[in-house]
Formats: sequence, structure tokens, C-alpha cells
Amino acid sequence: MHRFLTGDELGNIKTLRYSPDAPADASRTTTATLYSGNSNSVTVLAVDPQAGGSKFVQALPSVAAGFSDGSASAFTLTDGDELKKVHDWRETRMRKEQRYIGLAVSEKRVFSCTSNGALRLTPLNTEDQTASPILSSLPTRLYDWRMSFNQETFAYGGDEVDLSLWDTDRAFSPRIQQDELSPASGSKKRKRNDALFPGEIWRAKNVDNDNLGLRQPVRITALTFLSSSSITHHLAAGTQLGDVRRYDTRTARRPVANWKIGKVGGIKTVEKGMSEHELFVSDHGYNLFAVDLRNGSIIYGYKGLSGAVSSIAPSPSVLGSASLDRFARIHSTFPPPLQAGHRQERKGEVLEKVFLKSTPTVIVWDQVVTPTTGPMAAAEEDDIWETMENIEDDQG
Repeated sequence: MHRFLTGDELGNIKTLRYSPDAPADASRTTTATLYSGNSNSVTVLAVDPQAGGSKFVQALPSVAAGFSDGSASAFTLTDGDELKKVHDWRETRMRKEQRYIGLAVSEKRVFSCTSNGALRLTPLNTEDQTASPILSSLPTRLYDWRMSFNQETFAYGGDEVDLSLWDTDRAFSPRIQQDELSPASGSKKRKRNDALFPGEIWRAKNVDNDNLGLRQPVRITALTFLSSSSITHHLAAGTQLGDVRRYDTRTARRPVANWKIGKVGGIKTVEKGMSEHELFVSDHGYNLFAVDLRNGSIIYGYKGLSGAVSSIAPSPSVLGSASLDRFARIHSTFPPPLQAGHRQERKGEVLEKVFLKSTPTVIVWDQVVTPTTGPMAAAEEDDIWETMENIEDDQG
């Protein structure tokens, strides 16, 4: 059993359940509306990544949603497909033409960021609802913002705003709020554009000029961390020109790899898969690809899409997607070949698609690994173990 949450342009939050071992005469997908209390589009949706990721310890996941009018709400999600509202608030610094670009939630707090750089930490304390939020500011003209798995760092990028990595605690320190993004003091010979802001750990450097010697514009449209652990120095970013860039903040400011992946209109979204070296990428056309992070090759693409994929939600054995053709889809996934450059014999395909009455804007996995029963249980459990990343013993 897999459960995904979707938000749509009418402000609804729905659940999409996929049961691969359902009887032949029954539907493998079911949907239900969990929340319809806001008539504005859901622009961001997040689930606590550490809430229910174990089949042995399953807490009620914390869910947060941001809407196009600047309002936001936090919920808890029950196994019975019920959203219980915990707290709601409004981002007053967001203007009409701006939007939420990022959201991260845990049991005790919610982080949110808007396209004009309005950063907010909202405490979730059921005993004291009067706890004040902590506000901070980032550069404007942002397209995407991501929090790392352990919430110790976050990254952003945008229009002429290159990929940047920040320390979360320092970003909300009183010094940051007082300085209002004044660059850190340094050598007089150092260029102002290279000076890091207080709280900023690392900032990418633009790629080399093109063959004509012209500067290439910075248009970071999507980004993601490439590890679901405490490792935060590997990131991937998509650009408006259709490139996918891989960064290692320990080695260089420029990308360690730059691949042309997008076919139409640039990169729309990138998401790290559950398997090692696996990345999912969509563009503004009808393309959704699985990419090998070792060499940037396209392992396979999904056929039959009739709308641009606006959001991707990897889970241990299937992939959920939301697209502009009003369909939410469930895709099969297969890990990259053992050796880079080898052909992948098995290709991903669309397993199920569900037509939704309004256009879905975002989809997320609920982070809960539910034990499966039935003939597919053993196979699915083997797939989960095969796709898990190997962690080597430093002392071994």
C-alpha cells in the first residue's frame, strides 16, 4: 500500500492510495478529499520526512500546505485519511505576484520560503499557540528552495541567483535579521559578488562562457539534495536552458557535471530517487526521465504523458506524479544499471492514472512504509532492500 497526498488549483488536499496487490476485479487506486477549507491554489505541500519512514515505528506524519494567497496551515495525518489542523498563519510579506516556493515540516516547526525571499520559521507548539514565528530574509527572484533531510541546512536558486547553501540556525540568528543580507566582511580585494552573506555556507559559481565567449544566464528553476541522510554537500539543479547540473560543495563552486536533459522549455522539477545514482527529471513538455547521476545518461523515459509533469514524489517502489493534464499517475521504477553506461533492460512505465476534477499542482509521498500482504509482498520487500543506498564503514 502506497499513499500520496496531492494539492490542486482549487485549494483541495486529496489522498491517493495505490494497492498493487488488489484483487483483479477491484481498482488499485482510490482517492479521497482530506481538506477543502481554502479556495486558493495549493502551491507547496510537505510531509515530515522522519515521521513514518520505518515499518517498525510509525508516528502520525506532520503535513504543511502553503496557498497562493499567502496563507498556510499545518496538520497531522491519521491512518484513516483524516487531516487534523494544528496551526495556520499568513505570510504578510508576500505580494500578489509572488508565491511560496518551498516548505519543510517537522513535528515541532515549519519552515517556509517565498519567491521574494521571505523566510519564516513557524513553531508548532500545541501547548502555546501564541509562540511567535521567527522571520528572516533571503535574496529575491527565487524559483526553488529546499531543506535538507536533517533540517540543518537549506538551499535555493533563481533568476540570476545561483545555487546557494545556508546554515539553518545561523539564517535565523538575530545578526542575520539585523544585517538584512549585508555581505560578510572580508578582504577589500574580494569582489562583492563573491562575498558570502552571514549564514551562507557556500555559493555556486556560474559555468564558463559559451563558444562565442558570452556569459550564460543564471536561471535555476529546480533543485534537490542528493542524499536522504546528514550528507548535504551533493546537490542537483535544473535550469531554464534544460541543463541538469550536479554540485559537490566540498570540491568546487562550479558544477562537477553539466548535462543537457530537458527537451522542451527547460527543467520543471528534479527529485532524487530512492535508488543510488537515480534522479527523476521533468521538463515543460511531456517528458519525464530517470537519469543516471554517474554520467547524466537517460536510463528511460515514461511514455503516454499528455501534460507537463509539475511535481514528482518518489517512494520505495513506485513513483507518483502530478501533471497539467489533470492526471495523477503511479509509475514503476527500476534502479540504474550496476555499472555506469550499461543498458537498462527494464523500463519504467505508467501503472495507473487517475483523472482529477481540478489540475493537481503538487504531490508528495506520506513517508510511511506500510507492510504489504499478498503475492507481491516478498517482491516489493526485496526491491526496497535492493534500492537502498550502501553506507560504508569508515573504520572497516
